[in-house]
Amino acid sequence: MEPSGQTLKDAITWEEHRIPSSIAHGTVPVRVGRVGDGGPVGLLVASVHGDEGPWGTLAVNRLLAETPLADLRGTLRVVPVAHPLATEADARQTHLDLLDLNNAFPGDPGGSHTQRLAAVLAEHAVDGADVVLDVHGGGSWNINCFAYRFPGSHDLAEWAGTPLILDGPDRPTSLTGYARQGGAKGVWIEMGGRGEHEDARTAAVTAGLRYALGKAGVLTETGTGPAPGVVGHDKTPLSTGAPGIYHPALREAALGTVVPEGTVIGRLLDPVTSEVVETYRAPFERTVLALLRPTLARIEGAGQVVAMVASLPEGEA
Repeated sequence: MEPSGQTLKDAITWEEHRIPSSIAHGTVPVRVGRVGDGGPVGLLVASVHGDEGPWGTLAVNRLLAETPLADLRGTLRVVPVAHPLATEADARQTHLDLLDLNNAFPGDPGGSHTQRLAAVLAEHAVDGADVVLDVHGGGSWNINCFAYRFPGSHDLAEWAGTPLILDGPDRPTSLTGYARQGGAKGVWIEMGGRGEHEDARTAAVTAGLRYALGKAGVLTETGTGPAPGVVGHDKTPLSTGAPGIYHPALREAALGTVVPEGTVIGRLLDPVTSEVVETYRAPFERTVLALLRPTLARIEGAGQVVAMVASLPEGEA
């Protein structure tokens, strides 16, 4: 009989896989947790990109701590920090090879650090999974609030409960793309970022993960879950054409809201004179704000994203 009050965190077992890295580090450990047996098999992953902050990791660990073991129906695998070196450096990728882990699957056991890391994750976490929830997020430079869906995973994206749902970049070399090739249903969640409401966003991710795993049969179903997000179209990044200082017109409270065409989202200022160099406006009749830079920021050059928007059809909330 299971001890009263035992949670998934109490029962999980951890495997440590060491990835060759640098002379200074020697090897770097990546931890994969497992609890339960049988199917379906669910996988939670966070911190594939090291510059996306601690919010995904916190959401995954809170789910483990808050979910009774008695709620488990299948098998749950978790990787709270998928890219330890990049996370330590608060960088998208590691300096060892500058490869994007989310474009390196299925990896190469004899390759560079990131390729070897992808191979370990593929073998010990992704392979055999039925449901994959890949938790990304904002970072110290941005906040966001959407989930990427893919063919066959529209329901899973709705269960995740993000305010916005977008069609994702369906790359076979991404973690979700590799998982889908193996027959899994997967979504890629982008929700988090530094700000006044970061704890609320983290709690919302945890609630969405719990509801999605329940609907997918990995855990028992809960009652009413988060409201499904609205579906945006014509995803469009707004990027800089020059270096400067970004001055946001819309800040944290505007994330996920709908604004009319022409609304000023922010401006790029000359770094010396503070004169306006570029102005970024909502491009659609009904523009939903998926990602924002909410604070003053130094922009190093052209091609830096200051916001990501999508169009919202009439009739959507």
